[in-house]
Amino acid sequence: MPRLRLLSGRVPTLLAAFTLLGLVACDEVPGGPAVAIVPPPPDSVEQRFRNVATATDYVGDSSCVGCHAAAAASYAQHSMAQSFHRWTPDVRVEQAMAEALRNAPSGYAYRVVDSGGSLWQVETRPGDAAQPGHELRRRIDYVMGSGRLARTYFTEENGRLFQLPLTWYANHGWDFSPGYEVNNARFSRVLPDRCIACHSSYPTAAPHLEGKYPVLRPGIGCERCHGPGALHVATRQRGAADAPDRAGAARAFDATIVNPRRLPLDRRLDVCEQCHVHTAVAVLRPGRTAFDFMPARQLAAQYAYYKNGGDIDLVSHADRLRQSACFRASATTSTPLECASCHNPHAPPPSSATRNASCLSCHNTTTLATTITRPEAKAQHTPRGDCVSCHMPVVKERTVPHGTFTDHWIRVPGRDSGRAPASASRDVIEAYFERDRTGPDAPLFKAMGKVVFASLATDGRAFDDAAAELAPLLERGPVSTDALFLLGVAHEARGRLAEAATALDAAVRRGDTRPDVLRALARARQHLGDHGAAIEGFRQALHAQPALAPVRAELGTALMQNGQVPEAVQAFEAAVTEQPNLPVAWFQLGLARLALGQTAPAASALLDAVRLEPAFASALDAMFVVTAGRKKVERLVSLASPALTVRAPRSPMGFGVQPDGRTRLRFTNAPPDGYVLVYAPDGALLLAVPTGRGGAVTWDVRTGDGRVLDAGLYRAELQWRGAGAPAPSTWFALVPGT
Repeated sequence: MPRLRLLSGRVPTLLAAFTLLGLVACDEVPGGPAVAIVPPPPDSVEQRFRNVATATDYVGDSSCVGCHAAAAASYAQHSMAQSFHRWTPDVRVEQAMAEALRNAPSGYAYRVVDSGGSLWQVETRPGDAAQPGHELRRRIDYVMGSGRLARTYFTEENGRLFQLPLTWYANHGWDFSPGYEVNNARFSRVLPDRCIACHSSYPTAAPHLEGKYPVLRPGIGCERCHGPGALHVATRQRGAADAPDRAGAARAFDATIVNPRRLPLDRRLDVCEQCHVHTAVAVLRPGRTAFDFMPARQLAAQYAYYKNGGDIDLVSHADRLRQSACFRASATTSTPLECASCHNPHAPPPSSATRNASCLSCHNTTTLATTITRPEAKAQHTPRGDCVSCHMPVVKERTVPHGTFTDHWIRVPGRDSGRAPASASRDVIEAYFERDRTGPDAPLFKAMGKVVFASLATDGRAFDDAAAELAPLLERGPVSTDALFLLGVAHEARGRLAEAATALDAAVRRGDTRPDVLRALARARQHLGDHGAAIEGFRQALHAQPALAPVRAELGTALMQNGQVPEAVQAFEAAVTEQPNLPVAWFQLGLARLALGQTAPAASALLDAVRLEPAFASALDAMFVVTAGRKKVERLVSLASPALTVRAPRSPMGFGVQPDGRTRLRFTNAPPDGYVLVYAPDGALLLAVPTGRGGAVTWDVRTGDGRVLDAGLYRAELQWRGAGAPAPSTWFALVPGT
């Protein structure tokens, strides 16, 4: 297959099954194999605190208030305590929306409306006399963010939370949520575990199902910084003192709960950095989830972080502080300059006088009077001067729309640029932790990080480079199932489905039975035509987590392609029952019903699909009944759309799909010297048809390995040298014949 340009947003959705922390949004999901992994024994710091060194339950903030009422009341005013909660009219801060916001790449417009005491985000697209305008609305159910900077929103669907396209920015008003103005996820972006882990204290997560939490606590609570509290609460309720240490002597502190003040400096910073370091890539260590970190543990034992080109976000406050000369000079003293020097975690943000106190402890005005000679500088450095406003300026953060932050890199204005010193490394990613620069597993984790980083790139060569680096490491061993999974990700993104299946099968044979790995392997086998193995793989994934509606829809597609159409209908119906706003499942359900001759129910399902995804309307005018063997089409005829009320939109350049005789299809108005790329709905690239001299390009409906393309829904996209984005595309559907 030729080298093809991989456009942003074209990465297969398989990538959503692994750790992925992008610069524009928290798009991460948990990694780590499901096979039993014995965690490393607690180190000397962890062993000092019994609630971390031994298995301890979380109890929630309500268990803390009785004994710590004053601290709890003060903390309730802190932004962290207000970082996640249900939206109700009494906590509303948002103003009315003057006019809708239009997302230019997708053509959708969005507005916020009041209805029935609730706020709704409404998506529209203009229509015409032949086809009414499109409209979808989703209720705002949850708020993420205190509102001091911004508030972003989530809607709940059958217990699962999905991010909404519009965010309220305190200094601007309504605008698109981060990332949506570039790659509009509409209402499909699931709330990732990584995001809720930093905005809520340890929710009870549904196994292998991001965005669905049987127990969801509002805000960042006490246990986020103090560790699980059941042991501490039980000890105090019994009126007992803490147990003595192993030597029998009384402890000098309460070891039933972590007090961050008793941690060494690096572990204190880890408590803050668990949420206040944002790098281009974050890869979970094997056996870890987004909710496993506890205070007193090493953050480097939880994640491998990687910067891009040595740079790091301004919102990574703890890292910016580490770059400061003030931090480096004081780190080995008894009173280092650290996060808690200025930020009392139990109180709202400090006043100007309070936050200057740490500066003045070293840079007192008497000393400054003798060291500063310029008159204008002397006038600024008085007892009433504000150190922070000059030496920690408020700056614009490029990754957060309308967001300004206090830059925690302390510097002299005019002397430093405001950017971190440039890295000498020319590599695409650079390790943040020392163990990922010099440790024995550093090369493997870096290669894994490159696969994750490649998903953010706009050039498929990034996957080529990542796969070329990762594959030899796995050949030399030791073998990591996470690495095998990511190698499969890279191969699928490159259109190398057989190689993807080999890597994923190796992960499963080594005991990795996570649903996302089983699903990825089943999908690769499905696209390779091995429907029996695909069906078994999807069923195994659903056995571990039955609520994975997209997997159930993929099972339905594999069943339909295997000739088990009645069973496919049942799978599709179960998928849309679990997740009603899943357009692919609705469309495939319509195709399966058509294959059974159920015209009216098929039309209903197809209309539901187009209501959710208007782009699918183009497939209603490009539906073909295919009777074929494995290697040859016997008969191909157009199928009149049962959904006659919907008119398909015109594709740019008049690009479309039509029958060409009795056994072939024709792509119309293709440019010369390009390709027609055919994708599965999950984003997997199935084949590339050369356009030759352009115009009408015929295709025998076979894939690159000579098989006839299976029944289902597909997207065709034009690609040629010099093409702009977005490339013209259209959808078409194949219905199994008898």
